[in-house]
Amino acid sequence: MQCNLVSIDLAKNIFQVCTFDENKKVIFNKKIKRSNLINELRKIEPTRVVMEACYSSNPWGRRIKALGHEVVLIPPFAVKPFLMGNKNDFNDAIAIGEASFRPKIRFIAVKTLEQQDIQSLHKIRELLAKNKNAISNQIRGLLAEYGLVFQPSIRLLLKEAPAALEDAENELTHTARSFINRQLNNLKNLIQQVEEVTLEISELVRSEEDYKRLITIPGIGPIIASAIIGSVNDANAFKNGRQFSAWLGLTPSQYASGETNRLGKITKRGNHYLRKLMIHGARTVLNWCDNKDDKLSCWLKSLKQRMNGCKAVVALANKLTRIVWSVLAKKQNFSLKLASA
Repeated sequence: MQCNLVSIDLAKNIFQVCTFDENKKVIFNKKIKRSNLINELRKIEPTRVVMEACYSSNPWGRRIKALGHEVVLIPPFAVKPFLMGNKNDFNDAIAIGEASFRPKIRFIAVKTLEQQDIQSLHKIRELLAKNKNAISNQIRGLLAEYGLVFQPSIRLLLKEAPAALEDAENELTHTARSFINRQLNNLKNLIQQVEEVTLEISELVRSEEDYKRLITIPGIGPIIASAIIGSVNDANAFKNGRQFSAWLGLTPSQYASGETNRLGKITKRGNHYLRKLMIHGARTVLNWCDNKDDKLSCWLKSLKQRMNGCKAVVALANKLTRIVWSVLAKKQNFSLKLASA
């Protein structure tokens, strides 16, 4: 069978498969069981297959690519405007196909197994870090209820709390000493797990050429560089650095009507995890620029004087994101001269 496009509405057990001819007309739109999907796609000559980006789209994308099809993913928010009628699988499959015909649509590439490993480890690390901070905050809060106040620092907490547990003259009861000690052990265990996962991430990307290029950029360390590699298949999928920055939600929102044109806060669209990491990296660079005298640091000093600190951090994050795109797209190391131009 020959067709111009296949759109698939993914689900757990029953998939909706819609095919289009060269005139963008529907050939068929039918339900297919999960176990029969690959067999049905084998009957279709190699063509473009489009699916919504979701938790199961990457493994299915890899299996379908093995059949010779070109597989692309489309963001769910880009499909919604094309949904006509009621929300059901039949209409969803048509909407996915019609959205993919739009000339300005930006597709998402199917992630490789290596990228999924990196992203999975980052998700695990982020959860462990949240739990680590939560437990340390709980320990300080519980100790404060017994009259023992500690600075908001995990390092100081682990250093000073054992001495408080050994002090027999404070108000800690036997029960309190027991559960505080248990939580301290949990905190130490979480810290160790975070370090182990961080090391595992570094081992996965250490040999990547893009990783070696990215860590030459100020504010980009092993964690941010590996997160970028795990999220971005090909930087050239973005037209320029501004598009890449917009994908991270670091560009200002715009309201334009007639002669009115206003720029507002950053959009916060796209990959929120990468955006958070880029802002943290930018904050680090901004905090240390006062002790340097290179052109980039001088520009950052003037930036801090012209605007609020938070705005300066986001402005630098935007600039660093564009530099990241340039380094990845042009396969070149970071150049301080070009960055300061």
